[in-house]
Amino acid sequence: MNKHLSFLWNNKITVFLCGFLIIFGGIFALFSLPESIFPNVSFPKVSILAHNQDLPVKYMLVNITRPLEEAARSEPGVKLVRSQTGNGISKIHVYFDENVNPKTAYLMLQARIAKINLPPNSDLSVRLMEPNIYPFAEYALVSNKIDSPNMMSYYYFQVKPMLLSIDGVYKVEETSRGWPEINIALNPQKLLQYKISPQEVIQSLKLNQGPFFAGAMNYFNQQLTLSSTNTPDNIKDLSEFTIPAKTNNLENIPLKLGDIALIKSESPPLIKDAKVSSYKHALIMDILSQNKANEVEVSKKLSDIINTIKEKLPSNISIVKIYDLSDLIKSNLNDVWIALIIGSIIALIVVLLFIGRIDGAVSVFLVVPLSLSLTFITLYIAGFGLNIMTLGGICASIGAMIDHAIVIIERGLQDISGNLEQRISSVFKRLKDILMPMSLATLTSTVVFIPLIFLPGTLGLLFKHMAVAIIIALISSQLIALTFTPILSMIIAHRKIKKTAKVKNRKFYFIYTRLLVLFMRKPWISVVIILISAIIGYSTFKNLPTAFLPRWDEGLISVPFRTPIGSSVETTTKVGELLMNEASINPNVKRVSLMVGRGFGNSFSTPNKAILMIVLKKNRTESTEKIMLDLDKKFKTLAPNLISLNSSQVMVNRLGDLSGSHAPLEVFLFGNNPDKLFAEGQKLYKTLAKNKDFEQITFKSPSAGPEIEFNPSYFASINNINSQDLADTVKLYFWGDTAGYILKGEQLIPLRVTLQNKPQTIEELKNLNIIHNNKPLDLSMLSNINVKTNVPYITHQNLVPYSYIWVKPKSSVGLSKAASDIEKIVKQMSLPHDINYSIGGYYKQQTKSFHDMYLILAIALFILLILFGFQFSSQRCALSAIIAISSTASFSLLSLFVTKVALDSTAFLGILLVFAIMVNNIILIFSRSKQLGENHSAKSIALAAKSRLRPIIMTMSADVVGFLPLAIGIGRGTDLLKPLAIATIGGLIFGAFASLIIAPSLFSLFNAKKKI
Repeated sequence: MNKHLSFLWNNKITVFLCGFLIIFGGIFALFSLPESIFPNVSFPKVSILAHNQDLPVKYMLVNITRPLEEAARSEPGVKLVRSQTGNGISKIHVYFDENVNPKTAYLMLQARIAKINLPPNSDLSVRLMEPNIYPFAEYALVSNKIDSPNMMSYYYFQVKPMLLSIDGVYKVEETSRGWPEINIALNPQKLLQYKISPQEVIQSLKLNQGPFFAGAMNYFNQQLTLSSTNTPDNIKDLSEFTIPAKTNNLENIPLKLGDIALIKSESPPLIKDAKVSSYKHALIMDILSQNKANEVEVSKKLSDIINTIKEKLPSNISIVKIYDLSDLIKSNLNDVWIALIIGSIIALIVVLLFIGRIDGAVSVFLVVPLSLSLTFITLYIAGFGLNIMTLGGICASIGAMIDHAIVIIERGLQDISGNLEQRISSVFKRLKDILMPMSLATLTSTVVFIPLIFLPGTLGLLFKHMAVAIIIALISSQLIALTFTPILSMIIAHRKIKKTAKVKNRKFYFIYTRLLVLFMRKPWISVVIILISAIIGYSTFKNLPTAFLPRWDEGLISVPFRTPIGSSVETTTKVGELLMNEASINPNVKRVSLMVGRGFGNSFSTPNKAILMIVLKKNRTESTEKIMLDLDKKFKTLAPNLISLNSSQVMVNRLGDLSGSHAPLEVFLFGNNPDKLFAEGQKLYKTLAKNKDFEQITFKSPSAGPEIEFNPSYFASINNINSQDLADTVKLYFWGDTAGYILKGEQLIPLRVTLQNKPQTIEELKNLNIIHNNKPLDLSMLSNINVKTNVPYITHQNLVPYSYIWVKPKSSVGLSKAASDIEKIVKQMSLPHDINYSIGGYYKQQTKSFHDMYLILAIALFILLILFGFQFSSQRCALSAIIAISSTASFSLLSLFVTKVALDSTAFLGILLVFAIMVNNIILIFSRSKQLGENHSAKSIALAAKSRLRPIIMTMSADVVGFLPLAIGIGRGTDLLKPLAIATIGGLIFGAFASLIIAPSLFSLFNAKKKI
C-alpha cells in the first residue's frame, strides 16, 4: 500500500489529468445515454390481436381464437394463455416462463402463428411487450370544417412520411373514421326490373377493375406493354359505367350503373372515431419510437418537424400536441437531479461542520462528480439508459460516494502535527490502515445488491437496472477513493493548522465512552433493545398498508370507459364528448382527447368502448390522484349508465399492460359454463360494490352486445338458399361489399356497394325482401329471426372459460388487507362446486415480489455472515454485526408508518441500502479492532468504536440529510423514490446507534471476556 500511495503522490499531476478526462467522458456519456421513464426491457409476454370487421362472437371463437390459442399453448416455454373473444375481435395474451428469452419466444410464436389459415380480411397483430410498443407522443390533425376522412390524404401523403423520416421513429398509427369511400347504393326495385342481382353488379365492377396485363408487343425498336382497363376515374364516369342486363325477351342490353344506383362520396362505416377538445373534427396520430431510442432527442426532432408541417397545411387544418412523454421524462428526471444536487449540497454543509475545514469539505465534494462521471461512462459502455431506475440507483449511491471521501479525508486529517515531512508520513500511515479495510467493506456492500439482479418477474426486470446502477456506482466510487481521494488528503496535509481545544468534542467522546462501557458491561440491555425493535418491526409491518409500486404523479390520465351494451360508435362518441366537455372545465386540465372503438394499446375494440386522454397543466394546484377522483365522480353523474369507467395514470396503466396485471386486484372465476360464470360474476360484482373500502370495481366480463340471428327455414331450403346466401344479401343493406376502387393520383378510393332502403326496425327487417333468382322473398319466410339481447364475451385461460372483476381499493387500504376482504366475501358467497376462484393483479405480483425480497434480505444477511467471518476471522464479530445490521429494518418500517407511506418494493431497496451502509461502518470498526490487537477483544473493539465515532456520525448525518430532498419530495418526479428515501433515513438514524453501541455490546456478550 505504501508503494501505491507513493506512486499516486509522485504522479499526482497525471492522475488529475486522468480525472479531467473522466469528467469530460462522463459529460459525453451523460448526454449520450438514452432517456426514458422505465428501462427498455422485454417482458415475457406476447399480445395477439385479431380483427375481422364485426363478425359474430362464435365465428371469431371457432375460426380465429381457438386456432391461435392452441398454437400458442403448444409453444415450448408458454405457461399461460388468456383470450377474450367479442364481435370481430380476438385478444390473446401469451405468458412465457421467466427463464425463456422473450425475443426468441416471440419469433418462434410468430412463426407458428404464420402457418394458421385465418378467414379472409383478418387483420392480425403480434407484439412482444416492450415499452416502445406504446406511443411516446400523440398529436392530432384538427379542423372545424374538414372531417377526418377528408384529412386522410393530408395525413397519409404529407404528414406521415415526414414523421417517419425522423431518426428514432419507427411507426405512426392514426385513429379516425378512415378513408372516404364511394358508395354505390343499388335500388332493389330497379334490380328486379332489369333482372340483375347485386352480386352480378359487384362481379362486373371487379372484372372491369383493371388494369389487367395483356402481354407485350414489339414495335420497331420498342417493346410495348399491353393492358386492359375499364376503371372509371370519377363519380361521373362511374355513373356511366355499363352493366349487362336482360330485357323481358332475354336480350342483353347495356345498363348504366347510374340508372340503378345512387352514387356519392361519403365516409366509411363508423368503426372508430376521434375527438379533441375545442375542435369539431380530429385525426389522432400516435408516434412510436424505435427500441432503445433516446425519446428526449427524438422528441426534439419531432417538434421541429411538426413546426415544418404546420407551415404546409391548409389554413383550415391545424396540428396540435396532445401529449409528449419526453416532457414527463425531462421533468421527472430533472426533479431527481435537483433532489440529488440539493441533497449533496446539504451533505457538504454537514461535512464542513464536522471537519471544520473548508478544504476538507470541498475535497469531499470534489470526488462526487468524478465518481458520477465514471458511473455514467460505465453505464454508457454497458448499454444502459438513463431512467427512473438507473437514476434512482445513482441517487441511492450518492451517500456511499460521500462516505468513501469522508472516511479517507477524515482519517488523513486526524491529529496532523509536526513538520511537513512528519505530516505526510502520518497521512501515509493512516491511509494505509484505512484503504484496504474500506475496499473490502465496499466489495462486501456490493454483494448485498447482487441478488437483486436475479430477482424474477416484473420487479426483477425493472429493479435489475437499479441494482446494476448501484453496483457500478459503488465500484466507481471505490476506484476514485483508491486513486484521487488519497492525493487530496495528502494535499490538505501540506497545510498546517493550529491546534484548538475541542471541549465539546471531548465531552461528546466522554459521554459516548461511558455509554459504550455501560452497554458492553451489561449487554443484556442491547438484547432488550433488539427484542423491542423486533416487536416494533413486526407490529409495524402488520399495520402498514402495502403496494406494488409507489403512487406517482404523472400529469396524464387515461380514462377507458364502456357505454351500455349495444351502443354504437356514434352513441359512444356523444357520451365521450359530454365527458370531454366536463373535463375541459377543470382548471387543472390542459387538453382532452377521445378515441372511440379502440383499446389501450390495441388498434380495435368494440363500438361501446372509448378512451379519454386527459393532459394536466404543469403548474396545477392539485395532485393527479385528486383530480382523477373528482373527475370520476362527475363522469359517473353525467353518464350513470356506463358499464365501466376506470381512471388511471398512463405509465401505471402501461406497466400493468406490459406485465399482465391490469388492476390492483383481479378476481378470477373459473368453470366450464360461460353463462353460469357470467351470472356468478355479476353476483360477486354487486356484493363487492357494497364494500366501502373499495374505490372502484369493474366487471370485466361484459356482453359483446345484442345480436340478431337468422336460422334458415324449410322454405329457404326449397328455394336453394343457405345461411351464406342470407348473410351476403343482408350484409349489403347493413355493411356493403367492396367492389374495387377509383385511383385518384396515388390515393385509392374504395367502392362500396350497398342496397337502398335499409330497414330501421325489427319489423322492417322481417319484411325485408331478399332478391334470389330475380324474385323477391321475405326474410321472415326464409328464416327464423331470433333477437339475443345479451351475448357474453368468451374469455379463456389455458382454454378454460373464466370471468373476472377488477378491484381498486382506497389509498388508505393496502392491497393485502383488500385481498383478505375479497377472500372472505367470496367464501361467504358459497360459489357453486364447479366454479373456482383466484385473486391476481398487482397484489399477486406484490406478494411474489415481497416473498422474493424477503428471500433476498435473508440471503444478503447470510452472505454477509460468511464474508464477515472470513474478514474478521471471528464468527462472534460476524454474528454481532449481522444482528446489529438486521435490527435497522424495524426502524425503516417504522419511518414508513410514521410518514403514512405504503410498504412497497422500493422501500425494501431502502432497507438493503441501509444494510450496505452499515456494512461499511461495522467492517471499519472491526478492522480497526484487529489493527489494535492480533485477536479481537472487548477492549480493542471499544477503542476501535471510539476511533470510528466521528466518521460514522459524520457519514450517517450526511447520508440522512442527503436523502431528505427525496423523502420530502422535490417536484413530482421523486415520487417513485420517496419510500426508498424514507426507509433509508429511518434505518440510518438507528443504524448509527446500532453500529457504535449495539454491535460492540453484542460482541462482549458473545466474548468470554466480558469486562473492559
